[in-house]
Amino acid sequence: MQEQQEQQEHINDPKDRHPIITLGLLSAGTQIGSALIQRMGRHPLLLFAMGAGSGAYIYKHRKAILAEAQHLKQQSKDLISKKTESE
Repeated sequence: MQEQQEQQEHINDPKDRHPIITLGLLSAGTQIGSALIQRMGRHPLLLFAMGAGSGAYIYKHRKAILAEAQHLKQQSKDLISKKTESE
């Protein structure tokens, strides 16, 4: 029983998927999400609820979002400095 669970977890690991499969899943998810948001955007109350929900999520995870933004900023500075040094 435990072996089956371990095998199932190993199969579901995104690192073990072929890149084409991952790309297909991302593409399908994007299409479904886009259609869903477009339909929900037609109704003002649902549009307001989506805004409130995203605002609450952002407020809850604001520290992690800011930390990631700072990390990306530092990475871009490092990348630019390496590029200018090589020229």
